[in-house]
Amino acid sequence: MKKLDIHVPFGLILIITEGCFIVGLLQYRYVFHLFFLEQYQLFLEGKEYAAELLSRPGGFIEYISEYCVQFFHIDFVGCVSIAVILLLIGWLLHCLLKEKREQDIYFLFEGIIVFFLLLNILDIAFFLRGMVGYLFCIACLYVYRQIQNRLFSVRLLWGIGLGCALFWIAAPFQTLFLITAGCLELKEHGFNKGRSLIWPICTGVIVCSVYYWGGNGVCRIYMLPDGICSFQIILGWTKYVSWVLLPVAVLLMPLFNKLVGKIGNIYHIRIIQMSMLMVIFIFVLPKYDDGGSLPYKRLNHYAVNEKWDEILDYCKKYPPEDFRCLNYQNLALAKKGILTDSLFAYNQKGGKGLFAPWDRTVYTAFVLQKVCYYYGNIAFAQKYAFEGNVCSTSRGFPETMKMLVRTNLLQKEYRVAAKYIYYLQQTSFYKDWADRQCRYLSVPDAVEEDPQYAGKRQFLWQKNHFVLSNEFRMLASRNKDDRQLRNFVLCFYLLEKDLAGFLEWFNYYYASSEYEDIPDVYYEALMVCSIDIPEVLDRYRIPDSVKNDFEMYNLIYRSAKDLKERKYRLSLYHADSYWFYFHYVNKQ
Repeated sequence: MKKLDIHVPFGLILIITEGCFIVGLLQYRYVFHLFFLEQYQLFLEGKEYAAELLSRPGGFIEYISEYCVQFFHIDFVGCVSIAVILLLIGWLLHCLLKEKREQDIYFLFEGIIVFFLLLNILDIAFFLRGMVGYLFCIACLYVYRQIQNRLFSVRLLWGIGLGCALFWIAAPFQTLFLITAGCLELKEHGFNKGRSLIWPICTGVIVCSVYYWGGNGVCRIYMLPDGICSFQIILGWTKYVSWVLLPVAVLLMPLFNKLVGKIGNIYHIRIIQMSMLMVIFIFVLPKYDDGGSLPYKRLNHYAVNEKWDEILDYCKKYPPEDFRCLNYQNLALAKKGILTDSLFAYNQKGGKGLFAPWDRTVYTAFVLQKVCYYYGNIAFAQKYAFEGNVCSTSRGFPETMKMLVRTNLLQKEYRVAAKYIYYLQQTSFYKDWADRQCRYLSVPDAVEEDPQYAGKRQFLWQKNHFVLSNEFRMLASRNKDDRQLRNFVLCFYLLEKDLAGFLEWFNYYYASSEYEDIPDVYYEALMVCSIDIPEVLDRYRIPDSVKNDFEMYNLIYRSAKDLKERKYRLSLYHADSYWFYFHYVNKQ
């Protein structure tokens, strides 16, 4: 019986293990990042959109990547898709770099390149087309390597043809192809009377010419790695590793084989390479994986799918610090109707936790449009949806586009709403929702019959007005009976520890009314106000239970001399009270 080669099964096992590891890593830790990637683009299925992308250099890989990303909202699809692309890149890299069959044991270079491509896709500024284009580039290099035994003139024609094809299909990867092709020539044929330098020289001439005639912007998009990332950021060094390491690996692979070959033992060689990859993974991934944005992406996914209980469960287990995450937390409390009852049972950091400051980023636009829409501020919801939409590299974002449909329908701007409905109708997963909105274009009055729109038109202004920073308070002053807005305004002052403002608005709402559903947290705030304004106790009927709790709180507060002991004892009984928040939580 013929003896089985040990290298073949090991390579197969390595590929399967690597694929399972990538899928497991993405699904366990980064699945909400992949969900967010789907929300970060709007892929249109019409011929017009396809013609627009395919008619420009690099549009082919952009179209393919956007088509794939639209399915990332389905569980496991994003993880498996990225794993398949990375494994194909790794396999083609291995075939490109190896010289003999016996050298299949070397996989360090391709492992590092695959790792950094995986690391890059975890950054929202790196588009999937960067991985797809890299795959096309490696495939072209593999083809070019197969003709190295041909005449130089044949290789030259093939190189020109592959480079031109890559420029149209996967710009800017033609630059990487030309540089690496020159390294292949140098490795296979030596200096060869200067012929091996033709590709680096051509690359330099092309890049300089594009920069001279097209400017810095055109050069970055079509000739440099910047073209596969967001044009609005400065790329970090991790984005360049996969580009720099490829030509270096082609040149150094023979030397690497000789150095590692001195070890002799195949198992030792494999263990050393795997150990080096593991060290890179452990020390580089946590530092550059943009892990700080993962809580926001998780909460955004829950909010998009209206999973308010999941938001509260997560925030209870992992108290958020970021204002945008706090906005989702407090919006979930409001959606569940327990904003006032459970306000201080969750982490709070001031009034910005209800309404984050506008910093002109997509992340903030996503959350503020939802907050504004829920509280009936249709003008501001439209503003933030539009601000977020203009940041898109495609036609827009699914959720901002849907918000623009809603707000324009509510403001009776039907022709504008029809434009956004038209775009959504060209998608696979939002077409049905867009089709349902078409009814309101022909039957405007039917808007009020839809639960998602009911009551949202109550704050439409009769006259134009300037948009003010205190828009919510202006809206609240127009309708005392709007419970949502009332709680928003009063809770804002509580979180800001502005007791004068709270008392003023509380008097506005409750001084001349007979409401009996006043939340306990408002009574707790009144007890604090009564320290400086004793008549508050006579003006409002504060329950005896609240007064007794306040006396107990003050007793512990005065009796405990040590500050740490005082805080600890108060946290045992009054951690979710306004008094504890007032004394011990620093608002930001």
